[in-house]
Amino acid sequence: MSKRPPPDPVAVLRGHRASVMDVCFHPSQNLVFSGLVFSSYYVPMATVEIWDLNAAERIATLPHSSGSSTNDFTKGKGMCMAVQAFVPSGSQGFLHVLAGYEDGTMGWWDLRNPGFPLTSVRFHSEPVLSLSMDGMFNGGISGGADDKIVMFTLDHSMGSCVVKKEISLERPGIAGTSIRADGKIFGTAGWDHRIRIYNYKNGNPLAILKYHRATCNAVSFAADCKQMASASEDTTVALWELYPPRSSA
Repeated sequence: MSKRPPPDPVAVLRGHRASVMDVCFHPSQNLVFSGLVFSSYYVPMATVEIWDLNAAERIATLPHSSGSSTNDFTKGKGMCMAVQAFVPSGSQGFLHVLAGYEDGTMGWWDLRNPGFPLTSVRFHSEPVLSLSMDGMFNGGISGGADDKIVMFTLDHSMGSCVVKKEISLERPGIAGTSIRADGKIFGTAGWDHRIRIYNYKNGNPLAILKYHRATCNAVSFAADCKQMASASEDTTVALWELYPPRSSA
């Protein structure tokens, strides 16, 4: 290990009212999205906050505070556990956000109307722990504390989200999900110490990877689709080469 002292953060985003449960970067703009929960009059409220990194300040909150009915959507939904930001091709460059909540609900937000989501669905019976979008932003996958993985599609013209397929699990708990950039496969990180690989087109299982000895927390594919990394509470990160992409040559 280096003998240099650990570095200080280059910036700190202050002003969160409670514990921050998840964070993600915008895919192309200098923005960060954070998910948290706080109590208002003893009622839990979950929010997604949008931060401008250039100014290091919050620029928007979902849902937006606008009156006595503020945050009605998030009442009873518990903590915001997972967030994904994206820009659909037909949105004229405006940001959209998927947020997963503690009660199993997922909300789809358009920042042009931050007061209430485009739609909300409850595909999981337990907290949503992970969300991943495909490269075309036409759908994705969600994992939670229950015993299933949900593949879903987004209809941008209708503003709707529907189940494409539910994949049942023998043991509950999916802490992490990731879709490979070419849209061919996706991976999940499970509480049962297993990394699972599926065909993203039809949801068929392809492989179960059994290297880790403790809960798997995250899985991620390299941008060139040649490697995958998995992270576990066993203090290891494993690198894998699976189902190599077809060469363009």
